[in-house]
Amino acid sequence: MKTKKTFFFLLFFFWFLPLTLQGQNNTVITITPQNFSKILVRVSPFEGEIEEELSSLVRKLLNYHLVCVALKEPPLKGFKEKSYYLKGKLIKGEEILFEGELIDTFEEKPLKRYQVSSSSLERLAYALTDQIIKDISPYQGISQSRIVFIKRNEEGDHLYIMDFSKRNLKKIRSAEIILFPKFSPSGRKIAYLVYEKKDYSLEIYDILTGTNESFHISSLSSAPIWDKDEKHLFLTLGKEGDINIYKFSLENQSLIPITAGRGVHQAGSLSPDGRYLSYVGDKTGSPQIYLLDLYSNFTQRISFEGKYHTSPRFSPRGNFLIYLSSQGKKNQLVVYNLKTKEKKKYTLSDLSISDPSFSPTGDYLIFKASGRHQKGLFILHLDSLLYYVYLPFGNLNFPDWGKLYLGGAS
Repeated sequence: MKTKKTFFFLLFFFWFLPLTLQGQNNTVITITPQNFSKILVRVSPFEGEIEEELSSLVRKLLNYHLVCVALKEPPLKGFKEKSYYLKGKLIKGEEILFEGELIDTFEEKPLKRYQVSSSSLERLAYALTDQIIKDISPYQGISQSRIVFIKRNEEGDHLYIMDFSKRNLKKIRSAEIILFPKFSPSGRKIAYLVYEKKDYSLEIYDILTGTNESFHISSLSSAPIWDKDEKHLFLTLGKEGDINIYKFSLENQSLIPITAGRGVHQAGSLSPDGRYLSYVGDKTGSPQIYLLDLYSNFTQRISFEGKYHTSPRFSPRGNFLIYLSSQGKKNQLVVYNLKTKEKKKYTLSDLSISDPSFSPTGDYLIFKASGRHQKGLFILHLDSLLYYVYLPFGNLNFPDWGKLYLGGAS
């Protein structure tokens, strides 16, 4: 236990600083669930189902998206309501086929007809749910995605992956300490840090092959950040008392310095086009957010509104950068528009949050949080600020969200 505490302290303490999102001044946008009207979708059992596995999973996934309320009961005859009704049949052959239609019950006409097939009921439910979300809302579905996280207990750390549906949970690594798992852009690989037997290493897990590759690199700290080519990673390394960012080649294991100078430079996130690297630096005396143009080597400071800023994350579309900000007892989730340079500061009740990660679509965040009455991993819909406890366990850490890699087995 003493080794673990020492290790975390040396890892750049403000990475782990919990941020309690409280009420702010008039510049803070406060949105409550009452301000957002959920979309009602009725999904009754389908023809050809034996145990209602497909329709039940579709309802569950629709509700996980937060923008919908999915019910089993069909519409009441003679009662006009603003809702959608999914009905159809299941045909089993070499592949499982769903044929059906989504009916606008208010207009009393079909909105969309579906023919979706897959080799498994799960994948069929994922594809069908995402198509429904796309057809009834301005958002993209997140059913075809995966979550990775670390479960921590007295025996050590355990690294898990599972589908967003909470199915196919799989433990892929156990060690004394595991930190900062990150999906590659394709969702095929996961990079993470391991501290074991008084030594540090970077490991890469391949979901397709189920194999681990280990790289010994001394003094690793902070999350490994994938380059878009999936052949390089940006690593934060401590050398001669300073902490800087390096680009690491998985092919020849070379290290190229990206930042230099005294103090701390901690990699946060890479823009989807691979041009900008966000990082946390303390050259002003406190951690601030910076953007480094990797093409021109020009650096600009982004955060000015508080004393502590951490966890910069680019949205998958590249239009926003989020980060966590703390100023005394006032803490915020800041959304920075990279095009307009505008910032919005959000409040989330009494939650103390850390380690945010975007969904592959950019419409949602997953993060670790705790409040007066609940703790665990939370899912947040950014437009509405609706959220729920996705996994209600306080010993889960460092969640990351990636695409469901379709080139291999679950």
